[in-house]
Amino acid sequence: MDTPELWISLCSDTEDNHPTYVPGWSEQGSIYDTNPAIIRYEWTRYWRDLSEFFQRLKIPITWLLRVDDGPIYDTMLRRFKRKIFDLKSCGDEIGIHIHTFFFDEDSKIWRQTRDSEHEANIVRRSITYFRRILGFTPCSVRMGWNAMSNKIMEILDKEGLIVDASGIPGNYCEGKFSKRDNFYDWRIAPRDPYHPSYQNYQVPGKRRILEMPISTSPGTNMMLTSFVNNLSSLKISHTLYRLVPFTTRFYVAPNPYFYISPWWSTTNVDKIIEAHVKKAKKEGIAFLAGFFHSCDILSPTSRKNIYFLRNMNKVIDKILEIEGVRLRFSTLAQTVSKYNESYDDMSSWNDNSDRKS
Repeated sequence: MDTPELWISLCSDTEDNHPTYVPGWSEQGSIYDTNPAIIRYEWTRYWRDLSEFFQRLKIPITWLLRVDDGPIYDTMLRRFKRKIFDLKSCGDEIGIHIHTFFFDEDSKIWRQTRDSEHEANIVRRSITYFRRILGFTPCSVRMGWNAMSNKIMEILDKEGLIVDASGIPGNYCEGKFSKRDNFYDWRIAPRDPYHPSYQNYQVPGKRRILEMPISTSPGTNMMLTSFVNNLSSLKISHTLYRLVPFTTRFYVAPNPYFYISPWWSTTNVDKIIEAHVKKAKKEGIAFLAGFFHSCDILSPTSRKNIYFLRNMNKVIDKILEIEGVRLRFSTLAQTVSKYNESYDDMSSWNDNSDRKS
């Protein structure tokens, strides 16, 4: 009998420092309350340390590089082009991370657009910037704030990207930071990878692009998640980040998905890993996808963030201790190849039966 396999994809939202409106970043963060925004990349002084940590463990990372149509545009690609190609040459994947910002002239701040046409244009232009600077089309994408729509999925598919990892199955958010951003809806999306329908990005169908959702666990209570999202709008949240040591000590974990953060306990991540090991043993194969923000390696005191490093080590150790399952660390694009090999009748990609008539 073949040994069951667990395919593991870790990806990084690789962008500037978190904005100043995010708790804990009032001093070190990028300033999104002016136009042009003041973009800061202090975390990148530790980028090499972070990448070498994974290389020593032979864990390929999918680095999703921030591109948008303002306020960053293609500046991160140009500024770190040499680093990007160094990572690519080491076997890591370079994908794209698109934020759909616009500058609100009324409130004088950058915020997430809710206009579908504007959103679509930002996605198209961001992919164009990526191709122009790096010379190739990204295979993988994760939208900023987990945002998605039928139009965005259509563009990603038509532009030749093969995998999206924006999905957070069973989850939705009606905005954070006083409704400034974090609007998304993945309430009915499956927990397993799927090719989306032409009519609904949350439903399996016939698109070529694969949705590789961030792994979640069934039966997660959203009440704590909603409470934390609402708390983000209050000024007191900038003070509460000082309680980080206590959130991990008392196993506080509001995120019901595979997200490695310095803020929260890894309790839910541990449960998600355990559930996917069971799935692999039962079905012969399972796909585990998680993400982190590279900038979290920078602490509010401008040093290495010990809470981020501790949680990252705990998660990696948890995975490496797994027995009875063959571990397959892979990039998002590599995982797509394995998924298509294992599950897909590729001829169905030419079947347009789920298109609108």
